[in-house]
Amino acid sequence: MSQQHIEKFTCSKCNATMEFTVWDSINTELNPELKDKVMDESLFLSSCPKCGHTAYITFGTLYHDPENQFMIFFDHAVQNDDISEDRFPDNDLFSQFNRNYKLRYVHGIRNLKEKIFLFEEGISDVAVELIKYFLRNGIIALKDVPANWFIGKDVYFTHLSEDGETLVFTVIDENGKVGSQFGVNMDIYEQCLQKLVLDKRFAEEGNTVKNVCYAWVDAKLKTPLENEKSDLS
Repeated sequence: MSQQHIEKFTCSKCNATMEFTVWDSINTELNPELKDKVMDESLFLSSCPKCGHTAYITFGTLYHDPENQFMIFFDHAVQNDDISEDRFPDNDLFSQFNRNYKLRYVHGIRNLKEKIFLFEEGISDVAVELIKYFLRNGIIALKDVPANWFIGKDVYFTHLSEDGETLVFTVIDENGKVGSQFGVNMDIYEQCLQKLVLDKRFAEEGNTVKNVCYAWVDAKLKTPLENEKSDLS
């Protein structure tokens, strides 16, 4: 079930005291209307009853989609490169879920929305992060796009093309402004999926909570393969 509690805040404009509903957890099967509020970010907006001033109030929550079998622990703070697991929930709590269940920890509202887009489409977020990693490091080149164009920019998956043949991404520039969109052919996505199957560093080990992001992929790729370790020993 979805859980909530009420907190009191002071309006930054008129100093009036106002109440705001903080959602500790969201179950999209029981409260599907909350998904729309997450996606348009109205879940985090509060309007002062006295002066009408609208404020953005940040809070973390657990986003659970039973139908598509994923659970996202959302931290509103934008610290996407933090892949430490010391704040993650105890993985033993999730032994009840089957291996297909996705358990993720994300920072920032854009990353939360991206995960929702991906998992609703049945797309691997690990393969998508691998694509973005390869783009930033010039391993994958796009036509008419300079090799260093992605440096200093954030890239987010937003949707599949109507024919289902292209992954569409949006670029956020250095100033946080939404920039242009570009597409990546599904053939590249399939190649990245194949790499995940062949590369043991990406092997799934039961139901564990992961922050699948650029830093996570980078750490995986910089970890020596088992055969490389044995050669050095």
